[in-house]
This record gives sequence, structure tokens and C-alpha cells, in this order.
Amino acid sequence: MSILLAINETAEASAASEAPSADLLKVGHQQFMLCGACHGQQGEGTAAGPPLAGSEWVNGPVENLIRIQLRGLTGPITVKGQEYNFPAGMMAMAYQTDDQIAGVLTYIRSNFGNDAPPVTPGEVAALRDEVGKPQLVVDELIQPVTTSASASMGTGGPPAIPAKYANMGSPLGVPFWLLGLVFALTIVSFVAVFKK
Repeated sequence: MSILLAINETAEASAASEAPSADLLKVGHQQFMLCGACHGQQGEGTAAGPPLAGSEWVNGPVENLIRIQLRGLTGPITVKGQEYNFPAGMMAMAYQTDDQIAGVLTYIRSNFGNDAPPVTPGEVAALRDEVGKPQLVVDELIQPVTTSASASMGTGGPPAIPAKYANMGSPLGVPFWLLGLVFALTIVSFVAVFKK
């Protein structure tokens, strides 16, 4: 019985040491406001950045995230089965302190459906020699292990559209803003023709 109790106490202590501190999460949430501009405030991804929610890269090796934060990333990357390739890529955020980088990475690794261990400022400090090097490309990163959950989210058809963006298309498959622009240009053309 005492052996089981000791094993249970060891497991609880290990889980407690894995839990991010409230202060680290607060710093991370504050820093994420900048990240959310490209990755979406709920980590859903936008036209400027891939999703962080349920991402195999976010839940994968922490070294990848720290190095991306310190050097940036360019070129194509596949997230949840969909390839993303943004013209400018992600810029380096090396101006952030070790605490800020550890905080924001811990925040994204513990939110948006992600469940990965926290990042420590010491882990960030250990990779500070990356600063000043060119933007990374995917081939320079450790390939994450794709879980069945993240694989099922991104394969077998077109990627799922987050619910908040689901109403932005039209039944014709053309975005409403594009239809509106064509309509407005048509009206302007008719007015110009009939004024003559």
C-alpha cells in the first residue's frame, strides 16, 4: 500500500511541476495579443498565419517553437494536413525577453485545445544563440509526431472552416465581398454610361 501511495505522490508532484504558473500564463496571454493578429485570437489561423489550435507543431518539440520565435520562419509549412505558405513568413520575435517568450509559448501550448508541457525561461535562454541567424525553413525543424487527433483534423478532404468564418462565403463559392465589389462596379459603370 505504501508503494502505491509513494507512486501516486510522485505522479502528483510531477504533474504539479508540469502545470504552468499563473504568472507565466498572464505574461503569455498579454504577449499573445500580438500573435493573435496573424494566428487568430482563438488560435484558429487567418489569411496571415496558420492555426495554432490543435497544431502538431505547437504540441511538438518545444525547441521548434523557441527557434521560430527567435529567428522567424519562411517558406511552406504543413499544419494539420494543410500547406501554408505566406509571402513574408513569420518575423523573428527575438526582442522579447526569455520570460515573455516562455510565457507566450506556454500560453499557446496550454490553450486552444493544445495540451503540451510549459516552456521555461531557461529553455529559451539556452537557444538565444539562434538570434541573428536567417529565418528558419521547415527542413531545419524537428518534425513533430502527428497524433491521430491532429491528423484526423486535417486530412480526408478540405480543411474545416472555423465556425466564426463559416458564413463568409456565398452559395456560389465566391466570397460575398467579391460579389459586392462586382455589383458596385456594375452600378458605377451603368451610371457613367447613362450620364452621357
